[in-house]
Amino acid sequence: MNLKQLEIFHYFCLSGSMSRTAAHLRVSQPAISQHLHGFEEDCGVKLFYRDGTTYRLTDTGEAIFLLTKRIFSRVAQISSLLEQAQKGQAERLRVGTTKGYAFTLMPDVLSQFQSKFPGVQVILSEGNSAELLTRLRRRKEDLVIVANSTYDSTMRPIPFARAKFILVARPDHPLAQRTEVSLKDLTNEALIIREPGSGSREVILKRLNQSGVKLSVVAESENLSFILGYIERNMGISFILAQEVRRELSEGILKQINLVEGPITFQSDIVTLRGEPLTIPIRYFIKVARKFQQSNSV
Repeated sequence: MNLKQLEIFHYFCLSGSMSRTAAHLRVSQPAISQHLHGFEEDCGVKLFYRDGTTYRLTDTGEAIFLLTKRIFSRVAQISSLLEQAQKGQAERLRVGTTKGYAFTLMPDVLSQFQSKFPGVQVILSEGNSAELLTRLRRRKEDLVIVANSTYDSTMRPIPFARAKFILVARPDHPLAQRTEVSLKDLTNEALIIREPGSGSREVILKRLNQSGVKLSVVAESENLSFILGYIERNMGISFILAQEVRRELSEGILKQINLVEGPITFQSDIVTLRGEPLTIPIRYFIKVARKFQQSNSV
């Protein structure tokens, strides 16, 4: 016995006709007859009989038909549930991104995306790279933009952009007065960094350690406003995504410290799950994001 046999028996009972059952299931009438008799043989009991031109169910056939009503009622509910879920997925796009990109990139990219897909609701969330990859793995996001890292086999990374982090301080900070500064000069300088789990934090600390810098971390935070406020109070220096401090630099609130080694850069990726399809909205979002990033080189 299998579900296909039950399906054919169920619709045969509903219609009382092999020809109507064949038309409904889009198979030939001889195939329906063969399946029904095969099902009856598998059951080992008589399920229906012919009374003139009419088919009638035996008591056992009636009992099985009652059960198939329940079975295919549940199948219909499952189909409806899946249809609603697919419709909901088609009408929304869940994007997870780092805080820097949420502030500097997403307003432009998402406005362009929704001009193409006005019926798609965008749900934007932000976090550090570790948090976002966890959310993607748990299918809480359709795609995430994170710092390049080691991904597991379930993830599909798509190269996105080079993120550039510059060292900034208050204009009257001693290092800001110098023409050039080496990374080694940062030893024992009060440093403000992002929280654990941040991809930029890992890259920056690794680069400083490779340069032999003895770190003096005075504060850690996931909040950019706090970091900038702490710098403005002359409590330390920090590496910030260049796009995030354009206004502060142009207004003279902060000043970039020119490093001999240049800014610290790293690759960022757009990541999706390998087992999930790249829908047309997702493909278009990726296209828009990459094009915008290239035209506004970080």
